[in-house]
Amino acid sequence: MSSNETLADGSDRVGFDPATETHHNQHDWNDSSHLSLTVVRTVSAVAGRRPLDMDPLYGAIDPDALDSLLSEAPPGCAEISFTYEGHTVAVTSGGEVVVEEE
Repeated sequence: MSSNETLADGSDRVGFDPATETHHNQHDWNDSSHLSLTVVRTVSAVAGRRPLDMDPLYGAIDPDALDSLLSEAPPGCAEISFTYEGHTVAVTSGGEVVVEEE
């Protein structure tokens, strides 16, 4: 994957940090889409797979709880990490999504 790759819908950008070998995306809190959707789109781009071809996110974490917990916490005050589709995913209350390949 290149350092910046546009996702299928073109609305998000995923960057790669070679120093940490992690992929990064930033959720837009002003957008009507949920943070959990940004997580799925980010992992989809990193994995090179369509979101519909991946396991449902709820098999790894409760999407509603993820959205609720992180949208209500002040930026920088909360982080949740979990494994999804063979990747370690960290999501912050600031909306940053970091994906590390296993």
